[in-house]
Amino acid sequence: MASIRSVNWWRFSPSQILEKYQAHAFDRRFGTDTSTYVELRGLDVAGSNKRHGERYQPSPVHSLRQLLKKLAIRYQDFVFVDFGSGKGRTLLVAGELPFKEVIGVEFSEELHRKALLNLQRYPRRAAGQVKSVHADATAFEAPAQPLVVYFFNPFTRPVLERVLANLAASAVATPRRIIVIYLYLPDETWLAELSGFRLRKKVRNYHVFDFDPPVPVTNFGTATILDIPG
Repeated sequence: MASIRSVNWWRFSPSQILEKYQAHAFDRRFGTDTSTYVELRGLDVAGSNKRHGERYQPSPVHSLRQLLKKLAIRYQDFVFVDFGSGKGRTLLVAGELPFKEVIGVEFSEELHRKALLNLQRYPRRAAGQVKSVHADATAFEAPAQPLVVYFFNPFTRPVLERVLANLAASAVATPRRIIVIYLYLPDETWLAELSGFRLRKKVRNYHVFDFDPPVPVTNFGTATILDIPG
C-alpha cells in the first residue's frame, strides 16, 4: 500500500502551490468573476443537449498559460476556440497571446453573459479579438482557418463526437492544421477512435492532439508540439 506521503506529494510541489495561488488570486487581481463553480440545473441553455453538459468549473491558470506558450505556432495565424467556455476564464488566458481571434462557445445564456462582463473587465489582451458566442457546440461552425481547439471536459461523449466530427468535416472541406487540447480527458479512446486525430503529447492532465486531414494541406500555419516538461 502506498504511503500518504507518496500519494499526496504532488499537492505540495512548487507547481501545484503556484497553480493554487494563481487560481485564488485571479479574480481578486482583475475584478473578474470566473472562480465559482456552477451547476447546469436551473440554467437556460441553447439547443437540446443540456443532459450531456457538465458543470462549469474554471480552467487552471498557471498550467494553461505554460502549455499555450509552448505551442510552436505563429499565433497570428490561428484562431483559438474554447468549447464550453462558461464564464470565460480560458478566453481571458488565451487572449493574453496574439491569436488572430479567441472565441468561446457557451450554451448557457447566463454563463455567456458573465463571460461578456469578464471580457470587458480584463485588462490583458494581445489577441486580435476575444469574444463569447451563445450557441450549442454541435451547431457552431468553426472558422475556416488554422485552429487551436480547447475542451475542459465540457460535455459527455455523444456531444463531443458530434463536435469533433464537425471539425473533421470542416478540415476536409478546408484543409488546415487543427490542434486539439483536452484537459482531463475521461477516456483517450474518445479521440483515438476518430480518424485523423493523433495524440502528440501528454502534459500532466492535458492531452494534445493534431488533426491531419486525409488530403494534402497547403497554405496553413505550421505548428509543432514542443517537448514540454511533464
